[in-house]
Amino acid sequence: MMQFMTGSENARSVTARFEPVEIGLLRLAASQLIDLLEGAETHALGTSGDPALRRLLPDAYADDPEAAAEFRRFTADDLLERKVRNARCMLATLGEEPPADIADEPNDAELPATADAAASAEAPVIIDLDADDVQSWLRTLTDLRLTLAERLEIGPDGVPARSADAAPFLNDIYDWFGMVQESLVYAIDV
Repeated sequence: MMQFMTGSENARSVTARFEPVEIGLLRLAASQLIDLLEGAETHALGTSGDPALRRLLPDAYADDPEAAAEFRRFTADDLLERKVRNARCMLATLGEEPPADIADEPNDAELPATADAAASAEAPVIIDLDADDVQSWLRTLTDLRLTLAERLEIGPDGVPARSADAAPFLNDIYDWFGMVQESLVYAIDV
């Protein structure tokens, strides 16, 4: 189970403990966010066919499309670049992903010899985050939740347009990202 603890040197650094499956989920989500953001055409963001991009990068002037387009022309590239940089920071702090051939198809020589060895293969992963990493994580978790909120049709007021039963797995991930974010905020707010 995910857990953040305040770092010993200052209240803005934290140590996080995650289960390997949680690390995999964070890696996958951050990678997909990067793909979404890097695939965005900055000149067309305001008219993007993907509502998640419009939610991540809303128009500055909702009632004035011309002013919104002009504002976007000067800010969109930098904003996209910062969002990608934050997500890449999260990926970097999660560490290297195990090679697929080892993780997917262990041979007899790679199988744990004892129950203790099997348990250590699934041991929690410890991650240290400095103050800059914490900020990148908080921003990326916000972007991930905004993207999922759009996919789940959760309005800006937090009210879902459809029942949680329509996409239970995505709903659970959305809630879990919220718990991760809240835990991180509590860890730095000492």
